[in-house]
Amino acid sequence: LAAAYLVPLAPVDSAWARQAFKVNGDFREEIGWPELVQQVAEIRDSLGRGERSRVAILAGNYGEAGAINLYGQDYGLPKAICGTNSFWARGYGDPPPETLIVVGFSQEFGHRYFESCELAGRITSKYGVANEETTDHPDILICRHLRESWPEFWKKFRRYG
Repeated sequence: LAAAYLVPLAPVDSAWARQAFKVNGDFREEIGWPELVQQVAEIRDSLGRGERSRVAILAGNYGEAGAINLYGQDYGLPKAICGTNSFWARGYGDPPPETLIVVGFSQEFGHRYFESCELAGRITSKYGVANEETTDHPDILICRHLRESWPEFWKKFRRYG
């Protein structure tokens, strides 16, 4: 019985899962990760061949970055870059990316830091589970041309949470 509250074993749309979400809210944050990563891969695939070779995925938090890194290898996605916690220390890559698929940020963020930013998709839950991605920052953006140098941006981008 305790396992139902400690490990996400029950089907997402079951009464057990709904009860587990009440006891452990972190479970709901993992719902939809495979679908999120598939959507990011489809957005990446919509880019031209040359642009795909210099694309990175900028994640807003360690959950989104973890989802990309866990499921993204099945789609040939690059590892996520993220400014949260120890992800920040991994950097942004060399050479720096030219095009970013941005997950977990608002359109306002995209327009503030990039010269070009467009809405490419929205994160939803086929199960109707409300979590941070579906409610707080559901936009997936394609952004280009960082307004400042990568080292300057990356210094300011570090955060804990």
